[in-house]
Amino acid sequence: MWQVRVPATSANLGSGLDTLALAVSLFMTATFEPAPYWSIEVRGCGADTVSKLRDNLVWQSADLLYHEATGHSMPNGHLVLQSDIPLGKGLGSSAAATVAGLVLANELLPDPLSQDELLQIAGHVEGHADNAAAALFGGFVMVWQNAEDQLQVRRYPAPDLSAVLAVPPYPVSTPAARLLLPGSVPLSDAVFNAQRVGLWVHAVTQRDWTVLRDASADRLHQPYRVPLNPLMQILVDAAEKRGCYAAILSGSGPTVLALTDLQHAQKVAEEWRRIEKIDVFVTTLCNQGALSIPV
Repeated sequence: MWQVRVPATSANLGSGLDTLALAVSLFMTATFEPAPYWSIEVRGCGADTVSKLRDNLVWQSADLLYHEATGHSMPNGHLVLQSDIPLGKGLGSSAAATVAGLVLANELLPDPLSQDELLQIAGHVEGHADNAAAALFGGFVMVWQNAEDQLQVRRYPAPDLSAVLAVPPYPVSTPAARLLLPGSVPLSDAVFNAQRVGLWVHAVTQRDWTVLRDASADRLHQPYRVPLNPLMQILVDAAEKRGCYAAILSGSGPTVLALTDLQHAQKVAEEWRRIEKIDVFVTTLCNQGALSIPV
């Protein structure tokens, strides 16, 4: 029996569209036990909506890797999924499922792949690799494609900060959110975001949280996604009012992530709880990526 634990993730971080992400301490756990027949059990977030058939994303990802590596389908077994990651809320639930399946199948291979090789597959399945990289490696990650069109990643220790999450009741479709983005932007906006991605790297490597509000400012995607995220600016303003370092749309939304010190985390949470129907989580950033252990 094997168990794989994968963290939630928050991608883009304002300025770093499809480039930057952080792992967050909410988790999906996949437990696989070989059995004569195939079955899936789902608990926690998604228990009533996540497929229990072979189109389940965890199983599909596992089967994809196992078949590519061996020429055979994933062996039969009982798969139990337990998740604390809200679905469709910008916290990397699909990336966690993809990574969980890949890591699970990798444990069953006679010649397991490296994390970098798993990233190539996860990025292909997801369509963009920021969430997948943070789920695999943990911490703060920056991804790009090199001259050979291969995904690359650099991982840094996550900021030693509290992560406060405001989760609105409505989901946001990532494909729908991407359709709102323009095909081109003014040069001044491209320069604006490039400067702020550089600030993110400075902040994380130098542990300088005073620049995070500037680092997370964005002109490439958040302003265009307001129609799908009507509470975004209300949540950002409320968090900044309570002294957070930065408040940003998590992925495509609708979740807003506030990064703050422990002193201000509860103040941000209290302010957000005044807003009707918002679920609030006070947690931490996560330096441990996908982890597989025998049980």
